[in-house]
Amino acid sequence: MGLTSRLASFVVDTSFSDIPGEVVQKSKEMMLNAAAVGLAGAREKEGQIVTEYVQLVGGEPQCTIMAAGFRSSPVNAALAHGTMVHVLDYDEAVMRRGNHPSNAIFPVVMPLGEQLALAGQNVLAAFAIGCEVSTKIGAAGDLDAMHPTMGLHGWHLEGVAGTIGAVAAAGKLLGLDQEQMENALGIAVSQASGVKVNFGTSTKSLHCGQAAMNGIMAALLAQRGFTGARNAIEGANGFLSCYRRDNNVDEDEFVRRLGNPYDVIEPGVALKLYPCGSATHSSIDALLHLVEEHNITPAQVQSVHVAVTPESAGMVLKPETGLQGKFSMSYCIAVAMVHGQPQIHHFTDQEVNNPQLKSLMERVTQEGTEQPTKEVSRPSTVTVRLTDGREVRHRVEHAKGHLANPLSEQELDAKFQYCSSYLLSSEQIRDAIWQFRHLEEVPEVAPLAFLLGG
Repeated sequence: MGLTSRLASFVVDTSFSDIPGEVVQKSKEMMLNAAAVGLAGAREKEGQIVTEYVQLVGGEPQCTIMAAGFRSSPVNAALAHGTMVHVLDYDEAVMRRGNHPSNAIFPVVMPLGEQLALAGQNVLAAFAIGCEVSTKIGAAGDLDAMHPTMGLHGWHLEGVAGTIGAVAAAGKLLGLDQEQMENALGIAVSQASGVKVNFGTSTKSLHCGQAAMNGIMAALLAQRGFTGARNAIEGANGFLSCYRRDNNVDEDEFVRRLGNPYDVIEPGVALKLYPCGSATHSSIDALLHLVEEHNITPAQVQSVHVAVTPESAGMVLKPETGLQGKFSMSYCIAVAMVHGQPQIHHFTDQEVNNPQLKSLMERVTQEGTEQPTKEVSRPSTVTVRLTDGREVRHRVEHAKGHLANPLSEQELDAKFQYCSSYLLSSEQIRDAIWQFRHLEEVPEVAPLAFLLGG
C-alpha cells in the first residue's frame, strides 16, 4: 500500500468513537466559528457575487445557502460557503501548517449533512477527519518545520491541501469504500489549485470555495465508478512531486502521525479575534495594551515601530482596497490606534482612504527582527514614540485567540452573535450556538443548516 491507499484507509476506517474528546470539542468550536464568519462573509461583495452565481447556474434544491434563503446542489453550496467563510480572513489557523482547514471542510460537511439527513455525530467526524487530512498532507515532509514547503512555492494551502481534506470529508459522509476513496483522492489531486499571487483579491477566498466544491465533486464521481490514479499522492508527477516538488516524505512516519495527535491539538489551532491577517494580531494586541496602559490618543503619536518575524515583515505597506488592508500592518495598527479592536466595517475601500488613518499609517514602520520558534511563532514588539518625547514598548508572544491565549466560550459566542445578528434573531442565535456546542447530540443537522439560511 502506498501513501494514497494508506491515507484512504485512515479516512474509511476512522469512526466518531476513534476521535479523541478534545478533538471533538475543538472541532465544534471551529464549526461554530466557521458558521459565524461565513454569515458575516455573506454580506461582503464576494459573498453576494458568489451567491448570485449559484442562483444563476441553478442546481437541484437540496442544500441551504447561508444567509440567502434559497437552496441549491451540494457542490454549489460548497462553492458559495467556502468563499463566504474565508473572504473576511476571520477564520481559524492551525499553527505551523499555513492552513485554515475549516474554510474548505465546513462547506463540505454542512451541505452534505443536510442533503443526506445525517446526524451531528457523522458530520463532526467528517469535519475532524477532513481537517486532519488537509493540514497533515499540506505539511507532508515538514511536520516538524516552521513552514510547509508547499506554501513556500507559492501555493495557497487552503486551495491545494484543502481540496484533499475536502474529498476526505465528503467521502466519509458518502460512505465510500477503500477503492472508491483511493479513486476520489486521485480525482481530487487533479482538482487542487490556488496560487498566492491572488492574495489581496477576491480570488483568494474563491480558492476555498473551489476546494470544497471539487472535494464533493470528486467523491460523488468516485462513488459512481469514476477512476483516478490510486497512487496520486506519492506517484511520479503526483501531488507531492508537483506541489512540494519532491517525494522526500517518509510515508511510515506520515501515516503514524495521522491523528496521532490531531493537528488541531498539536501544534494546535487558533481562533481569530480580529477580521484581518493572522500576522497582524500580536502587533495589534501589543498596541492596544500600550494605548490602554498609557491612555494614548492618536494625536499624541509621533511614530510607531513594529518588530515582527521576517516572514511577517513583507506585508502591504500602502493598501488601496479593504482586502489589502487586512494584510497591511501599517493599516491595522492605524485602525487599532483610532478605533480600538478592529471590526469588519473597518476593512472597506472607503475606510482604507480615511485621511486620519492614512496619516497614522505614514508614522508606522515595521522590521523583521523577531525570531520565531515552534512555541512562539509570531511574536511582536511594538514601540510607540510620543510627541512629548516619551517612548513606550510592549511585546506580545501569543495573540488573543492563540492556543496559548485562547478565546473563552463567551468570547466565541459573542463573535457568532456579532457576525450573525443582522440576519438571525436573538432566539435563533442562541439555538444555533447550542446546536453547534452539542453537535454530537443533534439527531439531524438539516434544521441547523436551514436556520443558517436566515
